[in-house]
Amino acid sequence: MPGYGFGFGMENLNGKYEVNGKKKEAGGYGASLKEDARYFYGASLGMSGRGEAVAREDNYCEIEPKTVDKYGIPVLRFHYKWSDFEVKQAKHMQETFQEILTNLGATITYGIDSAANDWGLAAPGRIIHEVGTVRMMDDPKKGPLNKYSQAHDCKNLFVSDAGSFVSQADKNPTWTILALSMRTSEYIIDQMKKKEI
Repeated sequence: MPGYGFGFGMENLNGKYEVNGKKKEAGGYGASLKEDARYFYGASLGMSGRGEAVAREDNYCEIEPKTVDKYGIPVLRFHYKWSDFEVKQAKHMQETFQEILTNLGATITYGIDSAANDWGLAAPGRIIHEVGTVRMMDDPKKGPLNKYSQAHDCKNLFVSDAGSFVSQADKNPTWTILALSMRTSEYIIDQMKKKEI
């Protein structure tokens, strides 16, 4: 085997440099291959955390009065900021990751955040599984949807996605979306049979 055929150019490294004190012939299998991979590439490990964004009344979206998309439809304007809860949650994650890696004997080479950047919190909306914007609330003044994801102000409008979530932790929301959609569907069938909608 003239080269290893994986990684980022190990075939150009093997046979040119001393590995653990001796220059070896290019190529190799088994223990020799493992030795070369460890020498040239080492091992790395990364950790990242996900947590819950707390539902807050001062985090909301509204119709942007002056901006439209390419189809002439008004776009949303978001008002959102992290609370002390999310910042402390991120700090705890960072400290926990550092403790785990240090206890494993790792050398931490990057990714250490601090209070200066909210312990690494990404900007709202830049991470997976963002949900919300049309929350379910019994009070129409607090949220546009009822518990069946039906609009309070338009009885034949239902939202069957993650928009109705009031809060979301770090888990994939798909199963909850499916469960809520099933409940909404059953409610629609019931209301149609009663000729309520």
